[in-house]
Amino acid sequence: MNMKRPRRTHLFDLYWEDILVSKIMPYLSIQECFTFRCVSRTCLQIVNMYFARLRSLKLKNKGFSPHTFEVLGLNCTRLSILNFSLCKNLTDADLVPILNSNPGLVSLNLNSCNNLTAKCLQPAILHCTNLKVLKLSKCNWLTTGAMEALALHQSKLEDVDLGHCPHISEGCVLIFVKKFRQLKTLSLEGNIQITDKCLYTMSKYSNCLKLLNLTSCVDITDKGVMALALHCHKLEGLLVRRCIRVTELSLRLMRNRSVHLDRRDVQVPVPAVRIP
Repeated sequence: MNMKRPRRTHLFDLYWEDILVSKIMPYLSIQECFTFRCVSRTCLQIVNMYFARLRSLKLKNKGFSPHTFEVLGLNCTRLSILNFSLCKNLTDADLVPILNSNPGLVSLNLNSCNNLTAKCLQPAILHCTNLKVLKLSKCNWLTTGAMEALALHQSKLEDVDLGHCPHISEGCVLIFVKKFRQLKTLSLEGNIQITDKCLYTMSKYSNCLKLLNLTSCVDITDKGVMALALHCHKLEGLLVRRCIRVTELSLRLMRNRSVHLDRRDVQVPVPAVRIP
């Protein structure tokens, strides 16, 4: 009499949502998820289920194909954190569907994504009403118009990086500062268009500001820094590297308030020498 061998338990016998998706898939990188997704239809379903539950998505510049972003745009619909920093080949066509699918975004990082245009921000500006963190450092495509649209439609931004964005005017930064009075962290590093006028505006409107990066903003002076020291009472950190017109005359006020200073290359005033 032939006895049937008992069927062996295999991976897919485990509960998909409770074990595979919740406990195992988070240990795989995005690249590994796509490799696993190609094994079978069952694997594809499991990976898509995992993508649908993702709250945070972080990609680096590793040659993802347009198909990758198409899959993510179709399946990732619950993201609150999206980090595509250094994805230098990312295009508007790749990004826009993902932004359209995730109106609940709280944090968006596009630092050094050089292949985009200002149009890519439109879905985030219009639909991501809970956006608090926006990183756009070294985005040469960022325009004054995009900044004005952000100020018009957004209301909750707290952490913003606008470093090395040469095509935004100081005027639009002033509008931005006046609108987002709850800003806690702001980087304007490398923007040579920034002057004391911007610091005066911050001293009046940015009462929540804790960290300010003014590295290489070469036109700011002691007057602007003094205004910050006198009125931004929550300021905890100030970066003024290579700000050649900022001296110890103004930074002394910051130091007296225990503000952490990154002040390499700051000029120390030389006392006048009287000639007898």
